[in-house]
Amino acid sequence: MYPPHNPDPYVLLWDEYKYRHDHIWQKLFQITIAVVVLGAVPYLKPEIGQVLGSWILIAPLLGSMLTLITLVLMHFELTLFAKIAAAHRQHQELQGLLNHSKHNYFRYMVMTYVSFLLLVSIANVLVIRWLWLDAVA
Repeated sequence: MYPPHNPDPYVLLWDEYKYRHDHIWQKLFQITIAVVVLGAVPYLKPEIGQVLGSWILIAPLLGSMLTLITLVLMHFELTLFAKIAAAHRQHQELQGLLNHSKHNYFRYMVMTYVSFLLLVSIANVLVIRWLWLDAVA
């Protein structure tokens, strides 16, 4: 049997902070790769567009939908992360370890990036639909 273990709550807080922060970055990289790959499908073999016609839009549209879902989910993830980060920063300041700025731009930057990714993905769908498919037809 294991002896009773009382973990330090601040170590647990730091572990949760690292996990959430890494999780957010990992999801950003994954969604970026997915949207770029899905958006590039029509350009990989242009002759596929002639065969599939407007069905070729499914891949870039899926990328846009994934980005929209990510935008919503990232809102909830960043809300949770903000609470953990605030507690972690408060602990650091109380211990005299570090004085943080009252401004935190992480949420703003992440949401701006995912929003921009969504806009680029939608623009890609429109370009494929109006410029490329009309030229192929």
